[in-house]
Order: sequence, then C-alpha cells, then structure tokens
Amino acid sequence: MFTSTGSSGLYKAPLSKSLLLVPSALSLLLALLLPHCQKLFVYDLHAVKNDFQIWRLICGRIICLDLKDTFCSSLLIYNFRIFERRYGSRKFASFLLGSWVLSALFDFLLIEAMQYFFGITAASNLPSGFLAPVFALFVPFYCSIPRVQVAQILGPLSITNKTLIYILGLQLFTSGSYIWIVAISGLGGMINWNRLFPPLRQRQNVNYQGGRQSEPAAPPLEVSEEQVARLMEMGFSRGDALEALRASNNDLNVATNFLLQH
Repeated sequence: MFTSTGSSGLYKAPLSKSLLLVPSALSLLLALLLPHCQKLFVYDLHAVKNDFQIWRLICGRIICLDLKDTFCSSLLIYNFRIFERRYGSRKFASFLLGSWVLSALFDFLLIEAMQYFFGITAASNLPSGFLAPVFALFVPFYCSIPRVQVAQILGPLSITNKTLIYILGLQLFTSGSYIWIVAISGLGGMINWNRLFPPLRQRQNVNYQGGRQSEPAAPPLEVSEEQVARLMEMGFSRGDALEALRASNNDLNVATNFLLQH
C-alpha cells in the first residue's frame, strides 16, 4: 500500500475516480495517438492575455502533457481521496473548483509581479494539467491527517505514513522549470480550507455551548460493529472507537491513525 492515510480502492470517491481516469486517459491518448493535438492543451498565458484565448484556461489546466506529471498527480489524487470520503463529494468538489479558479488568477499575478519587480520574463507556457488544486490539498493533508511513525532511520529521522506523499509532491514540484509558479498559485488559491476541512476530532453527538448541552444538528453516523470490535482488539475503548469511526466516516485506517495520535 502506498500510504496508510485511507483504505484501498476508490469506494465512496466518485469525483476522485473521475479525476484519475478521465485526465489520465486523455493525457495518454494525446501523447501516444494524437500528438498533433497537444497544441490545443498548451497552457499559454500570453495567448490568453494578448489574444483572449480564454479556452486555454480550461484546456491547459486540466490535461497534463507531460506523462511524468500525469503519473505523479494521479498518485496524489488517489491518496487525497480520503478528503472526499470524509467530507463528501460536494464539499470536495467545491474546494477543488475554488482553488482551480483562484489559482488561475494567481498565475497571472505571479507572472506580472516577476516582470514588474524583478525584471524577469517567465516563459509564456506553464506546465499543463490539473496541478494547482493538487498542491492546494497538501495544506489540509498536513494539518488534518494524523502522522503515524512507521520506521525509525538514522537516529532522529523517522518515516511516517505521510512521508512518501511529501516525497511524491517534491518530485512533482521539481519536474519542470516553472511548475513552482503553479504550486504557489495552488497554495495561494485555497478558499477557507479550514471551513471545508475541519479538524478530525470533533464531537458529533454532543455540543457544548456556554457550558450547556445542545442537541446535535444531525443524527450520529452509524458505525460498523465489526470495525468497532477491531479497534477494541487493538486496546482502544469502545467510546473512543465510536468517536473515531464517526469522525472519519467509518474509515478504519484513518480512525486508527487518529486514535494513535490522540
């Protein structure tokens, strides 16, 4: 398994499945069978600005023309599917769409700032593909996914369940000359991620406001007794197992990681 941040497969992650299959298939199709059509998917900011080719903002920011970027971004989307499972496809799609739109604006601002303040004229073509939202997802990944040590190497250095994800992100970050612009735009294009991706540990059955108990807004999520039993076999109490499974949307791996960290 590539990482322990979620169970295997794409169950309850239809949007992640679409982002994996459709752009990857189109990227392979363009690279292997239709190379003459790749020019239609070049992310050319000068053409957008000077020739008003707005359609390049869509075509150039969905399909990767570099197969290495396709591979890395697909693996990252597969591992970030945990957010769709935990918070639902609608909220996950809202985050991706918001960061995708705002990062396009940041691309223009960064290019103009480089030229205005430093006299540096960046290449007109930036790396193509659905990259900015992928980089944006690193922030909620860093802040809300528990870090569990897997192995210890060279004394203080340790390998965790998140180490390989960061290495893969670094590989993607260094795959091109100007991909750092897309990465910074993705991080800058985030929209209130803390509201879309709240902390994992939250009581869903009881809320306390001013020392008074209030009724929950929605009934507690039903959990699998089999998964509760598996967590109790690991030494956790039934109450903690129920809370962790409800907070993680019945994802056993996330619940285990959460309990180990708290």
